Amino acid sequence: MKVLIAFTAGVLMLMAIHVGAQSLKIGYVNGLRIESESAIAKEAIEQLKKEFAPREAQLQELQKQGVELQSELEKEGLTMQPADKQAKEKRLVALRQQFQQMQRSLVEDLEVRKREERARFLAEVNAIIKGIAETGKFDLVVQEAVYSSSQIDITDQVLKEMAKRVGSTTNPAR
Repeated sequence: MKVLIAFTAGVLMLMAIHVGAQSLKIGYVNGLRIESESAIAKEAIEQLKKEFAPREAQLQELQKQGVELQSELEKEGLTMQPADKQAKEKRLVALRQQFQQMQRSLVEDLEVRKREERARFLAEVNAIIKGIAETGKFDLVVQEAVYSSSQIDITDQVLKEMAKRVGSTTNPAR
């Protein structure tokens, strides 16, 4: 008798789970595709390139000066007056130090800005996904999955919505 009751309870539980699962609406978003294909991400990358281009140009100019001075010292170092040679060597050391300092500063600032842009990007992506989930009456949207059917993939919807928002977002750094 106890076995029959346990068996019946188990069957009823499985039926309840099966009925509940039928009404569950799940969506999947491919995060890698969002990052690589979204217009917003591409726009942010271009913005960062523009923002840091002047500093990169300064670095290239310093590097050029250093290479020219090094070349001059190698070619004419033996025939230069000792005082001139020493002055140019000091100048070369100073250029190298300035270059390294500017390079470190640029890398640090670029990393900070990348993190800021990534946080802004993720907030926007999450807001778009939430909006699509609410509009589509999804019960669950996942971003990482071992396997997902194309029937539940909403990545294209997210990318389309993001494309609509390019240029309409406001960012004080722009």
